[in-house]
Amino acid sequence: MELTSTLSRDLVLQVSSLLNEPDWLRAKRLLAWETFARLPYPTTRTEEWKYTDITEVPFEELSLELPTGKPSAIPQAVQERLAQAQLSGYAVFVGADLVHALLPEEYRQQGVIFCSLHEALAQHPRLVEENLFKAVNWSDLVGTQQNRPENSKIPALNAALFTHGVFLYIPKNVEFSKPIGVFKYLEGGKLSGSRTLIVGDVNSQAVYIEEYISPSKVAASVNTSSTEIIVGNGAKVRHAHIQLLGQGFYHFHRQRAHLQRDAALNDLVVNMGATISRAEVQSEMLGPGSSSEMLGLYFTTGHEHVDHYTLQHHVADHAYSDVLYKGAAKDQSRTVYAGLIKVERGAQKTDAYQTNRNLLLSEDARSDSVPQLEIGANDVKCSHGSSTAPVAPEELFYLMSRGLPRHMAQQILVKGHMTDVLTRIPIEPLRQHIERIIEEKVRV
Repeated sequence: MELTSTLSRDLVLQVSSLLNEPDWLRAKRLLAWETFARLPYPTTRTEEWKYTDITEVPFEELSLELPTGKPSAIPQAVQERLAQAQLSGYAVFVGADLVHALLPEEYRQQGVIFCSLHEALAQHPRLVEENLFKAVNWSDLVGTQQNRPENSKIPALNAALFTHGVFLYIPKNVEFSKPIGVFKYLEGGKLSGSRTLIVGDVNSQAVYIEEYISPSKVAASVNTSSTEIIVGNGAKVRHAHIQLLGQGFYHFHRQRAHLQRDAALNDLVVNMGATISRAEVQSEMLGPGSSSEMLGLYFTTGHEHVDHYTLQHHVADHAYSDVLYKGAAKDQSRTVYAGLIKVERGAQKTDAYQTNRNLLLSEDARSDSVPQLEIGANDVKCSHGSSTAPVAPEELFYLMSRGLPRHMAQQILVKGHMTDVLTRIPIEPLRQHIERIIEEKVRV
């Protein structure tokens, strides 16, 4: 089938037909397309995008990346990560093609499902239909975002034209602590869209890592991704989103978790690549006793621009959330953080914290930080704070006076700045991987 090259309703229908999707999914894609076509793109006049200008991003100038169905070797960069990561199972995508997947037989026997989203649609249709678009759709705005529907523009594009994805289901009472990893290798020059759907049933436990990798420099490219995490009563999910895309990429990610009674999410977002990247990470405490830990690490160099938005939405009482995002900026790069703790009227005994800390390694680097509270209950403990500061010259001088070259002295200071996030990452190979990335970026 030869697809139209322009973004349109016809392209949505052609993609759905190419992927052999059921009628209900095609209908939802069309609803998402109507939202996308109707809404303007967010601009710097949109409060949540005040510091991020996307007018030059070629959303509608690139052809859509589609599965080719052709066999492909695992890229060298991914092979190196597989050798280091100590995973229990993994999947590798090259573009929109799933080229390799592995899940141990012991997990299969326990009922764990780990496959491409479209394979899950064919083999487990009820599970997918019940949960897809439940946490992230094309109009899922909360708090102040409700007044600015343009915030739905990019998620609507993803929902209408995603071409590949991953489905992970952990059955009731099944636990595994060794990570499952998904690696998405993007070669660039396309509009790419993917979705991840994770469902943890009652009292289950799992660890999931997704990484985005590309060559160090590519032609102008746009990647949109959505991750939905459904955490049932008493379930625990550890999740990490690692973005290491090359220069030329524009990366837009929206993630939301639904946490039921006594459910727990431990989330990590790492953004250390792309020309412009934006990650919106949100936790909905829907059940009493639920808890969410949201960690973030970012390091920008050159002219990179990274933007984070977090939401801790407390709907139920006696719930806990903690956000700790730390980053560093070098050269002429820029970082942005905005976070909101929103406590609904009935969410008494909420315990919520939000912290953002930024380190500037050059006079031309810049960080903007906007923590916020919106409290509707009267019996809560909530705090928020942020700081931005340059490297203390006396600290840098002290290390260099002991014989360390400048880049090594900066490595020590940056890792020291980020240490309280790094030490909260319980997966040792992942922590070591992130530390190596920091060292490489300081050296550049």
